[in-house]
Amino acid sequence: MIIQCPECLKKYKFDESKFEGKPKKKVKCPHCGTIFEITNPVTKKQVDDSTKVSTSNKKLKEIQKALKNKSFKENKYSLAVLEGPLAGKILPITKPVVSIGRAKADINIPDPEISRIHCEIVILPDKVLLRDLNSTNGTYFDNLKITEVEIGNRDEFTIGDTTLMLIITPKNSPEEV
Repeated sequence: MIIQCPECLKKYKFDESKFEGKPKKKVKCPHCGTIFEITNPVTKKQVDDSTKVSTSNKKLKEIQKALKNKSFKENKYSLAVLEGPLAGKILPITKPVVSIGRAKADINIPDPEISRIHCEIVILPDKVLLRDLNSTNGTYFDNLKITEVEIGNRDEFTIGDTTLMLIITPKNSPEEV
């Protein structure tokens, strides 16, 4: 995992096995000597999972609504990568609910600052939601860290060192081949 000293802002790789199953660990910055505490992402995920149970019914209804989504059948959705390792690429969104992350996500971006499963896009009949999935470094929209926000065509958001733009085009547009 990548950690950052709160004092000098230097970033370092930290071997997660050094947590030894503990939820938190104090580390000393090798650059400035500041001692700070970091949270074990594994135990953080376990806590986060227990809080997710209470909201899972709401999210399940959203997902069911998304799967019946007429808008998804009428429009083509994709992400344009503006900055980051895949800059210049267009990533198609092939289903109404897609996860974005570094690994094991529906859309994988090889950016070390992105969590394995970082955020998701939920396409509903009347709106598109961008939802952070308790990522380590956060999801940013309009330079604000978000947990969930409604986004529209050509809206930009940032995860890790990658900036993405949502593109919505009608399937019957002349651009469709």
